[in-house]
Amino acid sequence: VYDEKAIQEMGLEAYYSVAKGSDNPPRFIVLRHKGGDGETLALVGKGLCYDSGGYAIKSAGGMYTMHADMGGAGAVLGAMKFLAETEAPVNVTAIVAACENMLSGKSYKNGDIIDSLSGKTIEVVNTDAEGRVTLADGVTYAAQNEKADYIIDIATLTGAVVSALGGDMTGV
Repeated sequence: VYDEKAIQEMGLEAYYSVAKGSDNPPRFIVLRHKGGDGETLALVGKGLCYDSGGYAIKSAGGMYTMHADMGGAGAVLGAMKFLAETEAPVNVTAIVAACENMLSGKSYKNGDIIDSLSGKTIEVVNTDAEGRVTLADGVTYAAQNEKADYIIDIATLTGAVVSALGGDMTGV
């Protein structure tokens, strides 16, 4: 479990940009289940413990359930618990970038250009698109640092899915 100092030293600047507006410090969590000799799957879970939308602030109704924006991280941690309990003969690495997207004088802003672990920059058009920003560093970490053979990211990106597909379908 890496603290905010380690997060910055590791170059997870996109993720840290989302996290720095909160009084609750972020934690970058890496768990490894080594049950086999083969390839490694990485599960990267969106871990937004609360999402206010930042400077692109949500309405009160839009924030009501945002404590559940960590559903991807919860699924990943639950999968790791299952793998450990069943002593599954597979190699799986779990990565969770846990934080809050809050509004403060330290928050990242719409229009900011931020760095990421991949070396690419990200133009922040909407601070309420924080899931993609945190996952960018989480997925890059899985590929570069953990050398995962396969990567699956799991996230609650409901607003984007509803915009793309409407209310009658969902994206998986």
